[in-house]
Amino acid sequence: MRHISREREHYLDAVDDALARNAKAFKESLERFHEKRSPPKWCVHCTSDVHTDFAKNAAELDRYVEDKIAENDERRRRGENVSSAIVVAGDVCTGIERLRTTMVSLRKCHDAVFYLPAGNHELWVSGQGIYDDSLHKMVELIDACTAWGVSCAPTRLSQTLAVVPIYGWYVDEFCDDPWRRSSAYTDLERNFDAACSWPPFINPPSEARNSHAPGIAAFMRDVNARALKRFASVVRTERDDATTIAFSHFLPRPELYRGNPALMKVMGNVAIDADARAWNGSIHVFGHSHLNVDRVIDGVRYVQCALGYPHERWFGSNHPKLLHRDAS
Repeated sequence: MRHISREREHYLDAVDDALARNAKAFKESLERFHEKRSPPKWCVHCTSDVHTDFAKNAAELDRYVEDKIAENDERRRRGENVSSAIVVAGDVCTGIERLRTTMVSLRKCHDAVFYLPAGNHELWVSGQGIYDDSLHKMVELIDACTAWGVSCAPTRLSQTLAVVPIYGWYVDEFCDDPWRRSSAYTDLERNFDAACSWPPFINPPSEARNSHAPGIAAFMRDVNARALKRFASVVRTERDDATTIAFSHFLPRPELYRGNPALMKVMGNVAIDADARAWNGSIHVFGHSHLNVDRVIDGVRYVQCALGYPHERWFGSNHPKLLHRDAS
């Protein structure tokens, strides 16, 4: 047991250190950006579940980037001092090279990109020895994002705007139907995310592919607790006009899900909501269900704007949504 505890702490330290490196590099990049121009007004967009593993989705993203670049050029011609940011709430793709291509594309049309490298699809591992397990891959993705100029850590973007990723994982208890909560997994739930692989302190090796283990969500909560301790003094502000945008991949509240009830146990975790509210955020972006949402509950605006799979776009494309615009 002592060995397992030490291994868990080692993994937490690795994530913590990777987030610290990411925050430092992004802060330095932001300082260089502000040296070149007067403080801009920020427009923040959001998206999730872009799944650029699919050729149609990659092409859709390319069209969005082209349109956004043209829009930015037009604003510059008009002399507007507006900068653009985007929040990407997970499930971009599984392969790191495709992820690099996607992030580099978004950096072409946005001055700041915020991304959660801990959607379930990001944490799939092939078993070919590239990554030890899904948590090792998460650390590697954070470091890759650091190299690409993408933020994965709590960040103060301006005096009045902060963006905070909330790491998490789904739990059975998210199901708000008592009968379903106590019943066996459905066929859709049983092997959900069996492409993930978890270290021994989460599951014994024989169960490494079991993504229902409660230890996954508990680990992610500890990542959030450490992030709050490390970054709160930098990110929090007492200004009345400040906005904090939290974002997670999984759903933070069961009432935000109106999809297939046979998937309820793999949708979210109310602890994600608690961890987000610890930052006093007024907006919470999420993804995962591919069902778009924009509603206010208990003083927080919850938003999902998912691109989703090609066969789900019955009404055309679903480009990133304008989430926040600084006051004039």
